[in-house]
Amino acid sequence: MNKIKAYLTSDTFVKKIKPEVIRTFAVIFFTMIYGFGVTWFLESSVIPMYTGGIPGLAQLIRDFMKYTLLWDISSFEGLFLSLFVILANVPIMLIGWFGVSKKFVIYSLISVLIQATMLGFIPKISLGLDTESQALTATILGGILIGIGVGGALKYGTSTGGLDIIAQYLSLKKGKSVGFISMVMNIGIALLGGIITAPDLIDRGVLSGVDQVFAAAGIVISYTILRIVITTIMTDRLHTAYQFILVEIITDNPNDIISDILVKIYRGVTLINVQGGYTRKDKTLIKVVISSYELTSLHQMVNEVDPKAFITIMPVKQVFGNFKKKTIA
Repeated sequence: MNKIKAYLTSDTFVKKIKPEVIRTFAVIFFTMIYGFGVTWFLESSVIPMYTGGIPGLAQLIRDFMKYTLLWDISSFEGLFLSLFVILANVPIMLIGWFGVSKKFVIYSLISVLIQATMLGFIPKISLGLDTESQALTATILGGILIGIGVGGALKYGTSTGGLDIIAQYLSLKKGKSVGFISMVMNIGIALLGGIITAPDLIDRGVLSGVDQVFAAAGIVISYTILRIVITTIMTDRLHTAYQFILVEIITDNPNDIISDILVKIYRGVTLINVQGGYTRKDKTLIKVVISSYELTSLHQMVNEVDPKAFITIMPVKQVFGNFKKKTIA
């Protein structure tokens, strides 16, 4: 028992193994949230709505086969979604492997496999949102859950795969918001989805008072774009890997903290000699700009050296100069 306790408190476990365990559970949890958002809300809505990325493309191709080509795919619809999600991610994973991070791709692959299983084989459960009057509720709740799933996975150094990896790659290269890049990529899916499913909605009389294909397509597109906007907001609220913050640390023990920042986080620091207004004691103010996702590691390091250190955090809109953008896993 003592050996187990000693191992769980060792530097090897705390700094190397524990973060990976947390990341693994995080990717599983957030992928399930994502899957529930798609299956129980978007797929169950009477008005077709599309998720983003590769699953959205899978939905789009499935609906093209059903409503445009008039193929009966009911017997293998789930299998099609699963296989498409897995196979279409293969070339994208290669982009992520060489252009983002190998560890990032490994965790993303775990997410893709879980995602494919959920989208293809988890049964749809009626939550009372399968009527026209409840389509807006399904849109909002589905968008929130998908945003939590995507943003949460990215926050912990993984992704739900697909276009998220491309967005992450472009974010590293261009410094743009991951949520914004994903939104631009996914609007095309919404437009095509509206065009494909509109005739079927008219034939079935799903939309009361709507008898024109153009109007029906507009409704599908509008709901999907609303879902995209909600998902984008949630993604950027949770995923802050490429937003920057200024951290100011007032401490009595600056040397060890500075060493940890320089070596473990690999960020430059600025030092200012200050004096406490109440104690009149000389202290050191350490200023460092980091990516938001690095804050947890920085706070842990400071707390280990000086639990009484005074820390303030301020947002930074832009950084110019020698500031390296790093992958998150």
